[in-house]
Amino acid sequence: MSRYQLTIITKEVALHYYQSEDKLYRLFLDYHKAYDWARPVLEKQIRYVTETFLYNGFIDTIRKDLQSIGFKEELRNGEYFFYSKHSCSKIHMHKRYIIFEHNGSVKEEWEVFDCLKNISPYIFAVNIKKGAFGWLKPLKVFSVL
Repeated sequence: MSRYQLTIITKEVALHYYQSEDKLYRLFLDYHKAYDWARPVLEKQIRYVTETFLYNGFIDTIRKDLQSIGFKEELRNGEYFFYSKHSCSKIHMHKRYIIFEHNGSVKEEWEVFDCLKNISPYIFAVNIKKGAFGWLKPLKVFSVL
């Protein structure tokens, strides 16, 4: 099973760390492996470089997109969960990040990423176990030269 954490990075941080994504990954990795006393400091840093997901604006769009690829919606304690009818894949939406636990085909994984990348061009995905990270939608940076 693959587990991805997806966050929206603020525009200025995303552009500043263009082609230095390993530093952003290191922040999330350090938070994941941190001692309890260090977590509050790392959490503040993560809150500074990330944005909240605008629930009201994008839930309707994301709901339709995910339903079209076979996901069902469930609302628990004010948080949205989506689960696949075809596999054991789940999507859990928090205020500042989305957890995508995938246990299906690669095609389904890419379909979910295609749905999620429509939320923002600055979504950064991290898979701690595999050491994988990157943008769902490649950034376009223009040079003045």
